[in-house]
Amino acid sequence: MKTFALVHKGLTAFISLGVFAQMFFAGIWHAGVVNTPDAHVFFGLALLLASLLALIAAAVAKLPKAVIGRTALLFVLILLQPFLMEARRNGLPWVSAFHALNAPFIGIVSGMVATMSRETTSEKETAVSVATGD
Repeated sequence: MKTFALVHKGLTAFISLGVFAQMFFAGIWHAGVVNTPDAHVFFGLALLLASLLALIAAAVAKLPKAVIGRTALLFVLILLQPFLMEARRNGLPWVSAFHALNAPFIGIVSGMVATMSRETTSEKETAVSVATGD
C-alpha cells in the first residue's frame, strides 16, 4: 500500500506543477508563438490521465477519506475542462468562458492534494518509552 501512496504523491506533484505548464502552453498559443493549441490540449489530457491514476492510487493505498475526496474533486475539475471548451463549438461560448475560470481552481485543489499527500506519506518518527528497572 505504501507504493500506491508514493505513486499518488508523485502524480499529484506532477499535476500541481503541470498546471503552470498548462498556463504557459495556453499563453504561447494566444500570443501567436505557436499556431495551434496542440501542446495545451495534449498536456491537458496527460494531466487528466494523471489525475485518474492518482485517484485510483489513493483508493488502493487506502489514504484518508479527505485525500481521496479531494483527489476525486481534482479529477472532476480536470475532466470538466474539455467539456467546457466543447461548449464553444456547440454554440455556448459563455459556458466555455468557464474553462479559464476553472483553471485556478484546478491549481488550488492540486496544490492542496499534493500537500496532503506529502503529509500523509511522510515518515513520522514515533517515540517508544521503555522503562526498565527492578
